[in-house]
Amino acid sequence: MITNINMDIEGIDELDKKILTIIADNARLTYSEIAERIGDVSRVSVKNRMKALEERGIIRGYKTVIDPTGDPNGIRFFMDIETEPESLHDVVDMLAGYRYNRQIFTATGESRIHVMGYVPNNATLRSYVDSVYRKLKGVRRIICHEILVTHKDVDGGIDYVRYKESEYMEGGHEGQPDAE
Repeated sequence: MITNINMDIEGIDELDKKILTIIADNARLTYSEIAERIGDVSRVSVKNRMKALEERGIIRGYKTVIDPTGDPNGIRFFMDIETEPESLHDVVDMLAGYRYNRQIFTATGESRIHVMGYVPNNATLRSYVDSVYRKLKGVRRIICHEILVTHKDVDGGIDYVRYKESEYMEGGHEGQPDAE
C-alpha cells in the first residue's frame, strides 16, 4: 500500500503524490515499476507526469546519498551549544568547516546552536567536543548527546527547497524559495 507524501504543493494531484512517494523511497525504479506499484496507470503516464514535475521544478534531480553514518562502529551525536550573543555567527561559521558536523541549526533561545554529526568512535567524540569548547571563542556551554536509535527520519535522503534567513529577517520575499 502506498502512503502519500504529506506535502501541500499547488497543482499536483493524488497520482503525482503517489509517484513522488515512490521515488522518494527509490528513485532508481523504472517507469514500469512505478506504474506497477501504483496500479491502474500506464508506464507512459508515469513518464509524462514525472517529466512535467521535473519541468515545473518539483523534481529537481535524482541522486545517490552516501551516508557514512551507516558504519555500525561510528557514533552519531547531537551537540547543543550556547554562545555569547555577539559570537553566534562566528561560531556557526567555524562549525561549518568541521568535517564531523553534518547539520547545523540555529534555534530559539539565547544564542543557541544545534549540531548533528558523526564521529568514528567515543575517543574522537570526547576530543572533538573538548576542542570545540576550548578553541571557539564565545562558547558558553556545550551539551552533547550520543544518538542511540533513529525511530523516524522523514527527510532522510530527500532535499527540500530551503529559504534564505534574510528573507524572513528582513521582510523579503516571504514564502518564496531561494533562486538556484
